[in-house]
Amino acid sequence: MFTRTYGQLYEQNSHIFTSLFADLRAYYFGTDLDLGTAIDSFFGTLMQRMFRLLNAQYVFNDEYMDCVRRNVDNLTPFGDVPQKLGVQLKRSLIAARTFHQGLIIGRQVVDALMTVSPSRH
Repeated sequence: MFTRTYGQLYEQNSHIFTSLFADLRAYYFGTDLDLGTAIDSFFGTLMQRMFRLLNAQYVFNDEYMDCVRRNVDNLTPFGDVPQKLGVQLKRSLIAARTFHQGLIIGRQVVDALMTVSPSRH
């Protein structure tokens, strides 16, 4: 979808998105990951990349970009989207992860019961 919508611009920067999706997938499968940090990192990286793209006529050194990164909260380039998305992702992923873990435990319980109780056919 991103490739069709944003074309080459997305393809050149897809690593930013795949990194976020990898973090979300890792969290879902049980990695001890702070979702807030992962989302903040995504938007910080995205903002820096967009800043460079929108100001392509300039060359920024690492110190300048570090300053931009540190002040992203003051700049609010995405409005309240990072906060809203963060809350929604946390709620959804916590519920999905809990459900997934419950299914795994349920299967383990059923498997244990199948080995303990004799078959009655």
